[in-house]
Amino acid sequence: MQKKIHSLLQNNFNLQIITSILFLILFLNTNHVYSQSQVDFKIDAGCDLSSDAKGRQLIQFIQTNNLQPLINNSVTTEMISVYYNPEQRLVDFGKGKQRNLDAELEGIFANWSLCFRESTSEDDVEVIRPKETKIWEPLTYIPERIAANWSFRTTFDNQYRNLSSMDYYVNPYIQAFGGDPLGIPISYGSGVGLTLGLGTPYSGPMETDYIKGGLHFTFLEVAVTSRVKEFVLKYSSNSNQTTETPNTWLGNWNNIYTPHLGIEFSFEIPFARVSYFSTIDTLQDITDNPIIVLNEVTGQPMKNNVVRGEYFGFEIRTPNLIFYNSTRAKFYFAKQFGEYHLGFTGREMKVDDFIFDFRMDATFPGKREFQLLTELYLDSPWEGFANKAFGFGPSIRLGNTPADNFGIISAFINFRLKIGDFFDKNIY
Repeated sequence: MQKKIHSLLQNNFNLQIITSILFLILFLNTNHVYSQSQVDFKIDAGCDLSSDAKGRQLIQFIQTNNLQPLINNSVTTEMISVYYNPEQRLVDFGKGKQRNLDAELEGIFANWSLCFRESTSEDDVEVIRPKETKIWEPLTYIPERIAANWSFRTTFDNQYRNLSSMDYYVNPYIQAFGGDPLGIPISYGSGVGLTLGLGTPYSGPMETDYIKGGLHFTFLEVAVTSRVKEFVLKYSSNSNQTTETPNTWLGNWNNIYTPHLGIEFSFEIPFARVSYFSTIDTLQDITDNPIIVLNEVTGQPMKNNVVRGEYFGFEIRTPNLIFYNSTRAKFYFAKQFGEYHLGFTGREMKVDDFIFDFRMDATFPGKREFQLLTELYLDSPWEGFANKAFGFGPSIRLGNTPADNFGIISAFINFRLKIGDFFDKNIY
């Protein structure tokens, strides 16, 4: 009886040992598979996914989401990287195509063994994930980039300023409407050259019929002025009709109408310009007069500046500032044809990779009503001669409208050309 009990105890002990060993083997194997499924790993290109059930699930997922082309609908063409680490938790299918490691993909890659290669530090690739943004960030992006690119200087490296230079008139830019006149040097250092202006330095599209061409010598300029009536809306065309309805996009009020023939004398140095204008001939007896637009509320005519007689003018400015890397920028206060102006203009300004021209001018009330002109040109990005040679963009004039409120007077496209590289920023 005692031997029988001893034998039973021995058998029970042996059974416990065998059970423990089997449990340990099963635990270690399960832990190995679990740990394998939870480490970052890669599936190299050229792996045939059709050889087991998990691989066939992955084939279906890849084809459904168009993540990479498969050779014979089964062999991978790009390496697949599986990231379990908390900072990423995604699957990279190559060529920037990624998916979050969600429940579906976790089920596919659980206990994965096909073409399994555990990631090493040499295999680590920085995966750029989308950054979280705030809902108002699109509204703040442009102001933030403008602030980040802030640049304001008076000289470039190895540049000097000559505030008594005779060559400030030199300007390679000419606009279709308004802006500083084109200045072409014939002789640097002596101030000899030619000037051409389409509109005044402070006018925009279809705002004035004024044009001028002149000769510059030392600090002096003599220019003959005239008009192109098609540059402004509008004249009465020799009819009995003197009033006109307001034009929606090209304002036919608050404009400048100049004489048929005039002459202008000016004295110019980099920080100031003074001028004298005189009317020579108006052709008043044989030509048509500017039309009148009536205020729809008061019935009074909207103002225009009809230039007749003599005018003294001036411009006080900060010459050729380097503002946002501009090649020609200035803040100014000026008077022309009895009107006062305050504004800024800049050429080839730069914010990040965006190159542009910007102009803003405020006309004070007097001869005409108050108005605000703003223009933004996108400069051509092409290589070689065409680089920055052409710029175009919207030109908007705001002011009092015939509806007796503040609104748009005109909205049009303006553009400028850069004639050559004869502007030398190192001499003033």
